[in-house]
Amino acid sequence: MTPPTRPQEDPPVITVAQVLGLHGLGLRPLVTGDTSLPVSWVATSELTDPTPYLNGGEIILFTGLTSPTARPAWEDYVRRLADRGVVALGTGVGGRLTWDRVPEELTAAARGAGLTLFEVPERTPFLRIIQEVAGLRAAEERTALETTLAHQRALTRAATAVDGSVQVLRALAALLPGAWAAVCTADAEIRERSAPGTPALPSDLSLEQLVGRLRGAGLRGSLSESGPRGGVVVHPLGVHGDPDGYLVVVLPGPVERAQAATITTAVALLSLHAERTAEQRLSRRRIRAGALALLLGGDVRAGDALLAVAGDDAWGGTVRRVRAVRLRGGPERTREALRRLEAHAERTGHRVLAGTPAPGGSGSSGEEDTPVLVEDAPAVLAALRRIVELADLRAGIGGSAALDDAATSHGQALDTLERTAARQRIGTWDDVVAGGVAGLLPPEPARAWARELLEPLTSQGPAGERLLATLRVFLTHNGNRRQTAEDLGVHRNTLLHQLQLVEKALRRSLDDPQLRADLWIALHLPGDQQAPS
Repeated sequence: MTPPTRPQEDPPVITVAQVLGLHGLGLRPLVTGDTSLPVSWVATSELTDPTPYLNGGEIILFTGLTSPTARPAWEDYVRRLADRGVVALGTGVGGRLTWDRVPEELTAAARGAGLTLFEVPERTPFLRIIQEVAGLRAAEERTALETTLAHQRALTRAATAVDGSVQVLRALAALLPGAWAAVCTADAEIRERSAPGTPALPSDLSLEQLVGRLRGAGLRGSLSESGPRGGVVVHPLGVHGDPDGYLVVVLPGPVERAQAATITTAVALLSLHAERTAEQRLSRRRIRAGALALLLGGDVRAGDALLAVAGDDAWGGTVRRVRAVRLRGGPERTREALRRLEAHAERTGHRVLAGTPAPGGSGSSGEEDTPVLVEDAPAVLAALRRIVELADLRAGIGGSAALDDAATSHGQALDTLERTAARQRIGTWDDVVAGGVAGLLPPEPARAWARELLEPLTSQGPAGERLLATLRVFLTHNGNRRQTAEDLGVHRNTLLHQLQLVEKALRRSLDDPQLRADLWIALHLPGDQQAPS
C-alpha cells in the first residue's frame, strides 16, 4: 500500500512584494522579478558564494565588501543565488558604504536572471529589515491561529446540533471556500454530504480506490491527493477499533496548512459523533433484538412496547404481512448487509427488524446466524436478495405470514436456510413449497430413504434405468397403462412385462396407492434425480 501522504506544514506566507512595501524602510526596487514568491527568511552575507548556507526562499542583503567588480563575475554570482532559490537581492547604498549606487553590471545580471534587486538606504539597518519580516511572520502566525480557533468554534457549534454530523460537513465546506465534504463507508458509499451531488475528484483515482488505499491502515492512515482540478483529503473516522467511516474533502486547490488544521478538527468532532452514534446504535439494536424475539414468540403487544423504548413505531396494526429471514455469514459481512438493508428500509418507508447473531449451523466455522423480520413487500425482498448476494451471505426466507404468526415463517426460514448451498445461496419457502411434498422433507434423510427404496432398480445398471424411466411415465399417468404405453411408444404387452419386472424387483404391487405415492416422491426429490425424465 502506498504510504499515506500528509499536507506540508508550510510557515505563514510572506511575499517579496510585502517586504518591499514595508513602511519606513525606503526599499527601492531596481529590478522587479516575481514579487509573489514566498520569503522563508532574510539573511545577510558578504560571501562571494553563500549558497552552501542557504535553504532557498531567502532574501539576501549585502553591502558589496567582497563582491565582484566585472560583469561576468556578477552574472555568475546572481545565477548561483537564483539557482539556489534566493527570491530577492538587496544591497546597501550610501556614502559610508561600498558604493553610492548599485553597479550597472549587477543590475544587468539581476535583470538577465529575472531576480528581484532592490536598494537599501544607508539609514536602514539590515537588522531592522530582519526584525520587520519576523514581525510579519508573527502576525501571520497569530492570524492563522485566530482563524484556526474561529474554525474550531464554528465546527464545535455545528457538532452540537441534532444532526451534528451533517452540520459539521456543511460548516466545513463553508469554512473552506469551494470545498465539498462527505462521510462515506469502507466501500465508498456516501452516507452524508455537505451538498447534493458528488464533484469530480482531482486525481485519476476513484473514491473507492482512494478509500481502498487506507482500508488496511485502520485509524492510523490518512491521504491527500492533488491534481489539475484541485485536491482531495481522506481521513478515517473513529476512536478505537475499525473506522466507522471516512471523511472525504474535495478542494479547488492544493491543501494548505490552515485548511489541514480545520479538516483535522472536523475529523476529531466527526469521530466523537461516530463513537457516540455507534454506542446509541448498539443500545438501540439490543432493544430491537429483544422486540424481535417477542414478535417471533407471538407477543405483538410486548414487542411493540419495547420498540417504543427504542423510538420505533409499532408493528401491530400497521404491518399486515411479514416474512422471517435467517442470514448466515461472517460477522463483518452480516453487519454491513444489515446496515444496507436498514438504510433501504428507511429510504422506502418499509419495516426491517434484526435480531441478535448466534453461532451458525454445523460446518459454518466463524459464521453467525442472524434472524431478521421484514415487511412482506416486493421492494424489500428484491433489496434483500441484492444485498445478500453482494455481501456473499446465505439466506433462508420464510413464507408470508400474519404478524402474530411470525414464528411459523421463522421456522420456515430456518428450514430453507439449511437447504441452501454454495451454488444457490438464497432459498425461499415459496420455492420449497412449489416442489410439493418432496421439497418439504428433510433433504438428507429423504435422499437416504429414496436411495433405499429405489435400490432394487438402480442396482441393475442400464436395465434398471430403463425400468425407472418406464415407472416415471407410469406414475405420471396415475397408473393408466394405455396412456403410458402410448406415451412410451411400446405395445401394451411390452409395458405390462416391464411393470411386472418393476414389481418383482420391489417385491410389491404397483396397485398399492401408498407405494405409488412413495415412488413418486422418491423420483422427485430436489437434486436427487434417479433416472432421466
